[in-house]
Formats: sequence, C-alpha cells, structure tokens
Amino acid sequence: MRRNLYLACAGILLTATLAGNAYSEQEESVTTLGTVSVYATRSPQPLFNLPAIVSQIDADAPGNALAGDISDLLEFTPGVEIEGGPRRNGQTLSIRGFDDEAILTLIDGRRQNYESTHDGRFYVDPALLKSVEVVKGASSAIYGGGAIGGVVAMETKDASDLLAPGETGGVLASLGWRSANDEFSPTLTGFRRSEGWDLLGSISYRDSGDIELGNGRELDAEDEMLSGLLKISRTVGDFHTFRFQAQYLDNDAREPNNGNGAISNSNLIVEKDVEDRQFSLKYAFEQPGNDRLAPKLHLYYNETEVVEEDISGRNTGRVQSREIETLGFTLDNQSRFTVGKNISHTLSYGFEIYEDEQTGRNNKTRLTDMTSPEGTRGGVPNAEATNWGAYLQNEITIKSATGEFLIIPAVRYDDYKSDDEGGRSQDENELSPKLSVSFMPRDNLMLFGSWSKAFRAPNLTEIYATGVHFPAVPPVRVPCTPNPHDPSCVASNIPGGPAGFRTVFEGLPENRFRPNPDLKPETVTSIEFGFGLSSGPAQVKASWFKNEGDDFITSEVIFPYDIPTCEREPVPMAPPGVTRPIVSPTTCEGSTIIRNIPNAEIRGWEVEGRYDGDPITVRVGASYVRAVNEDTGNWLSNNVPLTLVADVSYRLNSPFGSIIGWRARFAEENDRRGEDEQGLGEDDASTPGYGVHDLYHRYESGRRERGSFIMDLGVENVFDKTYTKRFSSLKEEGRGFVAKMAYQW
Repeated sequence: MRRNLYLACAGILLTATLAGNAYSEQEESVTTLGTVSVYATRSPQPLFNLPAIVSQIDADAPGNALAGDISDLLEFTPGVEIEGGPRRNGQTLSIRGFDDEAILTLIDGRRQNYESTHDGRFYVDPALLKSVEVVKGASSAIYGGGAIGGVVAMETKDASDLLAPGETGGVLASLGWRSANDEFSPTLTGFRRSEGWDLLGSISYRDSGDIELGNGRELDAEDEMLSGLLKISRTVGDFHTFRFQAQYLDNDAREPNNGNGAISNSNLIVEKDVEDRQFSLKYAFEQPGNDRLAPKLHLYYNETEVVEEDISGRNTGRVQSREIETLGFTLDNQSRFTVGKNISHTLSYGFEIYEDEQTGRNNKTRLTDMTSPEGTRGGVPNAEATNWGAYLQNEITIKSATGEFLIIPAVRYDDYKSDDEGGRSQDENELSPKLSVSFMPRDNLMLFGSWSKAFRAPNLTEIYATGVHFPAVPPVRVPCTPNPHDPSCVASNIPGGPAGFRTVFEGLPENRFRPNPDLKPETVTSIEFGFGLSSGPAQVKASWFKNEGDDFITSEVIFPYDIPTCEREPVPMAPPGVTRPIVSPTTCEGSTIIRNIPNAEIRGWEVEGRYDGDPITVRVGASYVRAVNEDTGNWLSNNVPLTLVADVSYRLNSPFGSIIGWRARFAEENDRRGEDEQGLGEDDASTPGYGVHDLYHRYESGRRERGSFIMDLGVENVFDKTYTKRFSSLKEEGRGFVAKMAYQW
C-alpha cells in the first residue's frame, strides 16, 4: 500500500514537472538544461546527453546554503544515502546500495582515501564548496579501483565564482546558526582576480553542542571545527595555468569512539581530534583551436589523522590514532578530431599513480593486548599500498538522418601492490572495460545503455588487520534462590556468596582480527538501460540497472559460543557442569576476518526530474535497490528501500527578491533483513518508513557584487519526526531552525 502511494506521488510530481512547460510558455524561463558534467566522462558533456544519470548540487542554492555537513547537502539527491547518524564525524556515503568503500570521493580532483568504519569520511566544511557532482554507476574504466558504485566529486570555490563581471576583488563574510545542535558558524573569504592571477583565501569556524533528536533526547556530539582554504592560480601566456591549493581542517570533538554508534561500555566518550591537511599543484594547457593537446597534470598530498583519548572507563588515558597519507599524481590529455562531416571523436587518455601509507598507534598496547607489538593499534595495520593505472576512452559522436549517436568505449588497466610490517603482501592487477551508448532521435528524447566491468581492491585494513577487535566481556549473573521449579537458578559454591545465581548474559570472549592477504578484489559486471525526456525547461531521466558481483568483500565476526566443536572448560567458582569455551588459536578463537562472498546481485531503478522555470523550480527523484547473496538467498545490507525526494521553490514577484521552498524525503520501511554470515539469525536491523519535511526562505539583494546581501532561513524536520535511516543504530536530528546571513563588499 505504502509503495503504491510513493509511486503515485512520484508519478504525479514527474508528470507535473513535464507539464510545467505549459505554465511558463509565455514567460522568460531560467533554464539550466545546458548544465555540463565534467567528471562523468572526464570531458565536458551536457547532463542530458550523457548515457548515465548524473546529479549536480549547487552548494550555494537556496536551502543548500544552510547545510551544516555533507548530509544536509546531499540527502535530497536521488539514489544517494548519507549514513552513520547525525554526527559529522561518523557520516558515510552510499550510492545505489554500494557503500562507502565502493565509491570514489574527490575534492578538487584529489582522492580521499581515508577509510575507517568508525570515523566517517567527509573532512570538508560545506561552506567552502561550490558544487558536488555525483556520477552514479560503475566508473572504474576511467577512475580505477574504488569506483564500483560511482564518483562523488566536490569542487571548492574560486575567486571567479564570487566576482561579478568587471570586478577584480572583494570580501565575503557570512554568519550561520543552527538550533538543533546550537551551532555557531562564521566564515570569512577574501578573493582577487587580475592580470592572470586568481587568488582566494577562506576560513570557516563551527562550534556546536549535543544534537537534539526527534524523540526529545540529545545525542552526545560536541565539536569545534576550524577549516581553511588557500588557492593561488596564475595564467601565463594566455594558455598555461599553474595552480596551488592548500586545505586544512581541525575538529576537536567530544563524542564516542565510534561516531556512528550509541554510547555503551565498549563505545565510551573520548576526546577526538581530527586533522586533515591537503596540498596540490596543477598545470593545465588550454589553447583555443588546439584540438590535439589539452594536457592536465596534478600532483597532490593528503594527510588525515584521527586521535582519540579515553577519558573514562578502564582504559582512561589511552591514546589511539589512525593516520593515512596519500601521495598522488595524474596526467590527462584530450585530443579531438573529425571524420567527414558527421563523425567526431574525443579521445581521453591518461596515467595515474598514488601511494597510501597507514599508521596505527596505541600508547597502552601492552596493557590491553599482550600479543601485539608495543605502540601498535589493533585493527589498524601499519601498511602501505601503491596503485597505478592507465586509461583510454573515445567519445564518438555520429550524426545521421535518424538522430545523433554517442558511443563511448573505454578501458583502464590497474596494478596495485601492498605490504605490511609483518611481511605479508599482495600483488594484483585488473582490467576495467566499459561501453556506453546513447541515441537521440530528437533533441528532446534520448535512449541510453551501458555495460561495464569494475573492481574494488581491498584496503589496507581489510587485508592486514591484526590485534584485538573488542575485549572480553565477563558474564552477568544475578543472585537467586535455587528451587526445583527454576532450573535456570544454579546453586553456588562460593563461600559467603549467594545461595545461587542466574546467568542473564553469558559474556563474550576476546575477539581478534585475523589478516587475510589472500583477499580478492571485488568485481562487478554492470548493465544499465534508460531514457531521457525534455520539454522546454523540464527534463526527466530514468534508468534500470543490474550489478552482478563476484567476491564481494564483507566482514565476518565469529564467536566461540557459536562453534559446536569448541573445547570447553569449567567456569571457576561455579557448580560442576557449568563450562565455557576454551579460546585458543587452534581450537576456538573469537575472531573477525574479512572475506569474499562469491556471488551477489544488486539491481534497482532510479528516476530524476527537474523543471527550471520562473517563478517555479522543481526537483524530484525516486530510487529503489534490491541486493541478495545469490548462493544463500539471504538479503545483503546493500538493500535500499523505495525512497522519494522532492524540492519545490517559488520566486516571489516582489521588490524583496525572495524565494520560498519546501523539500522532503520519504522512505519505505526497510524490512529486508538477512541472516548473519554463519546463518545463525537475523543481524540486520529493520527500520520503519519515514517522511521528513524542510522549509526554507531566501532574501537576496544583489549577487556576486559589492554591497550584495543574502539571508537564508529554514526549518528542518518541520514535524520533529523521530526516524532512523537504513541499517542505522542512531536516530536522526529532530526539528531545527537554521539561519545564515552573507554580505559581500
């Protein structure tokens, strides 16, 4: 019933989107149908013409400008899920059911390779961003490993984005506030452009407290974040452009070790310090009329470290850290040529190499894990990996009497090597081909399809993790009085103790990571078919996709209590016959291992529509993903319930230049729960369906010029809905009032 309701809503909204052209036929429309994608094929292509669905998010648009984190910026994008709860240090990304590890994240072209289950992924303040492009579907043919599910490419602001024609410099100051976490957020940006120079410096600060949830409770999440951005660009001789960029983030937080989990005895509050430093040098040659050479070189270095100090519990004073350093270099070029009058080619080709080095530290290793080297951190191996790849892609445009074809064959070869300090190593290579085709019989209709093979190499933690995953948890027993009618009450032989006891929790033995150097890369064969329709300022694209996965990477946690063949020993101070498993490496070890699932299938569909008119603008979308282990028939955690998103705004025809808007997200119940890896029971949490509504308002006096003023106001989660996203353990943020004022001089 609920599914039919959502489908009906989606149909109505999409129909209204296409019909909206009739409303504005006689009015001047503000159309953005010519929006260009840069990352989908590495060369500029109109979004509508692409044989794929690509979403672009303007970070400064009404509603988006109020974003306090990446979740606020992306959660109304079809097919995209931001998971891990409302703490910014615990948020991860999902595209079409593919989780964070299978998605390539870029900031100004730099790979963001810091990966940790507990620490989130996004270390950038949305106040520094200009836009985000989301490429959905396998992209390994041009981006290599890690792009099975797609690419999220973030772009920061340049001076040229803030200057009106004829102006050479300025200063932009803004001040924001959010009630749900009592956040205060000023930003100051200076910029200048003249005589070949493009300069920008920006600093942003956020100070926030605990997060108020929809159920009235508060989630511990205090943090203080300082971000900085410096960009210097110089164009020489009209064609040669050199760019330097430095980006910095420091976040001092007081929250649980696992940012996407609830507070517990194993997830206590810590003092957490996140430091992220990124530097890059770029060179580009762009000469109009030169169709053979357009080289781009990019050298970059990222260093991300998360340090956590225990401030309570038995490990008080313990300091743990995870640090990942990435050094990368890319070289890309494009050559264009025509064959006759109706056939043109755009060849894109390039080379990439990058190295990751991970270091884990624990100042109390010997007190908590006597079997690991002193100073090391369990689950964070000291290891390094080197990856290199080369790709070739040809965009072939054929104009014929029946319409226009765009045929894009591409292939990439990748080689990756890794090793850890224990002498374990891995050396693999992969070939990633792809073929995409679109056909436009008319300017307002396009059909497309694609086939590809993509892969994801396992990361250093998945291959080499050792040490303690979580410590032993002792049994919990309560006193009781033995009697023949209560067999659960066991007579005690403890002198001076209770007459008997009842075990309410059998406890858990210590669980240790086991390295797996034989872990294979997960590979996916993908097919996708879709269509696009446009009518004036209205546009809709839809697709159906299917991914056949081999050797999916998953974690398996084994408890000795679950192994029938474990040897057992008597429990000290307990009556005869009360035993427990013997934990030993050979007979019965509690362990966590990363392994491969041989066969998996992820399939679904997606619809995205837009109407860019004046005074009405509409964005709508719907998506659905079904994922199953084909060998066992069990559901996988990649399932995504039917989800609908909408964003409708109206420009008031008044001297105030105001825009009012409503946006919403609706998700069906996620009840496709699967058995755990040992078939012992259901381990995926079911989450009920939800609907969340936001309202926003913008007043603007001028834009990108001296004296311009913009004020954004909003109410998020208007009805204070209590809800959780798929497979999440944390409630989301409740009702919040947000405001932001910006002035440029």
